[in-house]
Amino acid sequence: MPTGPPVPAEQPARQPQPVKRPQPLPQEQPEVVRQQDEAGKPALMDRLYFGGGLGLQFGTFTNISLLPILGYRITDRFSAGVGAVYHFVSYSSYSYSNYGGRVFTQAELFDIGDGAILAHGEVEVLNAEYNGPGSYLGGGFERRSTVAFPMVGLGYRQRIGERASFDLLVLYNTNDASYYNPYNNPVFRAGINIPFRK
Repeated sequence: MPTGPPVPAEQPARQPQPVKRPQPLPQEQPEVVRQQDEAGKPALMDRLYFGGGLGLQFGTFTNISLLPILGYRITDRFSAGVGAVYHFVSYSSYSYSNYGGRVFTQAELFDIGDGAILAHGEVEVLNAEYNGPGSYLGGGFERRSTVAFPMVGLGYRQRIGERASFDLLVLYNTNDASYYNPYNNPVFRAGINIPFRK
């Protein structure tokens, strides 16, 4: 019979546990990268511009127009906006004023030198004075009425510096048969566009 202390039973070898590496915390985007990303998306103020136009017509009617605007550049070549309208109209020995507002769109079709050829469309809504033949009362007309005047045409834009520009437009009024129409066709306009942020 064997004598002496019992031999301990052989223990199974332990498998090493995999070491869990700490996961890196999500890092904030570096400030420089954020600024570069934001630089690629122009801010609202970078796309807004203001300005105004002056319209002059001489002939059957003398028409002096003041046309301040506020516009937004949707793309580098396409813009839209709103504006106010004031006319002083003189006809023979009679004169009166019209006033209202307008919405417009413009597209630069192609470049010519430092400028571009424009396509222009707008709808002008005026509270206008009757200027048809005879008496407005005898003809069943109101002395004043609110009338829409859609206009389309072409123009030339001369760029001034990087952002500002000067426009010359020749427009056709498609509602020239109205007795409240203050325009003779074609309608000539000149205006300037100035960015809010240079």
